[in-house]
Amino acid sequence: MIAAALAPGVWAQDSGECEELEGTPPGMYTTTDEGKTYMVKDGKTVELNAGQAGFADEGTVKCIKAPPAFLDWPCSTTAAQSRMFNTYTVEELETANKMKEVVERYFNVPEVLAPIPNWIDGEYNAIFNYEDIIQFSSTDYWYLANADRPFLDPKRPRSLLISLYVGTNQVVIDANAIDALRKDIGSNDIPVTFVFNDSNVVPISYFGANVSLEEASKAFKERGIKIAEVPMWWLGDYHLRPTITEFEKFFDIPPLEDISANKQAKLKADLETNGFTRKPILVTLFQDTGTMAVDQPERVRMAASLGMPDIPTVLVFIEPDTVLARCGPGTPAGSSTVSGSTTPIGGAAVPPGTPVVPPPTEPEASGS
Repeated sequence: MIAAALAPGVWAQDSGECEELEGTPPGMYTTTDEGKTYMVKDGKTVELNAGQAGFADEGTVKCIKAPPAFLDWPCSTTAAQSRMFNTYTVEELETANKMKEVVERYFNVPEVLAPIPNWIDGEYNAIFNYEDIIQFSSTDYWYLANADRPFLDPKRPRSLLISLYVGTNQVVIDANAIDALRKDIGSNDIPVTFVFNDSNVVPISYFGANVSLEEASKAFKERGIKIAEVPMWWLGDYHLRPTITEFEKFFDIPPLEDISANKQAKLKADLETNGFTRKPILVTLFQDTGTMAVDQPERVRMAASLGMPDIPTVLVFIEPDTVLARCGPGTPAGSSTVSGSTTPIGGAAVPPGTPVVPPPTEPEASGS
C-alpha cells in the first residue's frame, strides 16, 4: 500500500486537499518526517510531504489534516517533553528589533520559534533586513561549502540560515549565503530560517581551524559535545577534511589491490568527474559505544590514490535520545554542558552574557 519510491511517470499524484478525519477509525495511519511518502490503493496515489499524515482503510486512501494523538510518538512522551525548550510564534514577538528578541529569548529563557519551517522546501521563519541581520555577524561557521560547486545551486533553498547555540551563547550567520542571497534576490530583505540547536551542540569553528576526527570523537565520547549538522551535505557541504593518514588511524581502509578492477574504474571515473561535489564521506559517531564508522572506505582509498591530500567529510552523531531530538531542540537527557558543568533541564547551558568557553587544548591528531 505504501511505495517508498515510485518509477517516474507510473503514478499520478492526487491533487486533492488534506481532509478532516473524525475520530480514529480503524485503518492504517502514516506520517512523513523527511522526504516523501506515497500511499497507493486501487490506482489512486496520495503523495505526503514532510510533516503530513495519511490514512487508508478498505475503501479509501487520503491525506489527513490532523493525525491522531498516538502518531505523535515519541514527541508526546514525558522524555521528549522534558528535554524540549518552550516555544512561541513569530506573531508573539513584541519589540521593534525582532531579530535581537529572537536571540535573547533563546539565550535567556530559553525558548524557540515554532513551528519549525521546512526550509528545504522553501519555508522560513520571517523576512529580515540585512542591517538587522549583520548585527550578529562573526567569523564563526558550522560547515564548509565545497569550493568546486557553485554555492547557489538550483537545489539550494533561497533562505538564510542563522544557527544559534545556547550552550555557548553564539549566533552564527551563514556567511556563505548572505551576500549571495542579497544578489540573487535583488533586495536587502532576506527570508531567514533560525536553526535552534540542542544545548550540547557547537559549531565546528568552536574547535579552531584544524579540527581532527580524533578531536571531534573525543569531545563527543567524553563530554557529550556534538557538532552542528551540515545543512546540505548532498550538495557537497562538509565539516572537515581529514587526510588518508587519519582515516587509516581509525578505520579499515582497504588497499587498492583488494578493490576489484571494475570497482576501481567506477570510483576513479566518478571522482575525476565529480570529486566530492555530490557527496562527501560520512563518518558516524556512536556515543553509547564510543566508536566510529565510515560509509565508503573504498572511495576514500581511491581518492588518496588520485593524489587528493584530504577528503571532505561530514560527521553524524548518534546518541541515546537521537529520535527524541527530532521533536525539537532542548537539553538531551543526561548530557553535560559545552563547558563541562551540569545543564539545568530546560535552561541555558551558559548564563546569558558569559564569554564562550574555549575547548581544552588537545594534542595534535595524526595527519591533521
